[in-house]
Amino acid sequence: MNCKIHHEHYDEIIDKFWPEGFKKTKQRIDIFKILHASETPLSAAEIYNQLLADTSKEQYAFSTIYRTLLAFEKAGIVTKSVLSTEDNAIYELSLGTHKHYAICLSCHKKFPIKACPMHIISEEVNQTLPDFRITGHQLEVYGYCRDCQ
Repeated sequence: MNCKIHHEHYDEIIDKFWPEGFKKTKQRIDIFKILHASETPLSAAEIYNQLLADTSKEQYAFSTIYRTLLAFEKAGIVTKSVLSTEDNAIYELSLGTHKHYAICLSCHKKFPIKACPMHIISEEVNQTLPDFRITGHQLEVYGYCRDCQ
């Protein structure tokens, strides 16, 4: 899942999404790069395993991953979700949009849904519950991917 982006392009990407005053450390940048290269959200364990697999990286303590993800969440760099099929939280970069996923019940792969159907759902909620104000949502779709059918 590693994306082939030249180092100089990462500097531009990081500068674009890095909050003012948020310290740039080697660990934070390494974790940012992994999240940016991923097509789906990752758990802390998945991020840790990718760091371990890259022998050019220094060794990280698992607690460093959690502390970094917590700092990223507080700074608005990542979105944290807990899917009902997952035991652990998953994280993805907050790039100004949000995503929903179809999740395979067999292999647990996550497939991004191209568009958010919330506008249709919110119309139904507004008609049925006119005094209810929606402040957020999470949508998960379950089934079996092509490989697992």
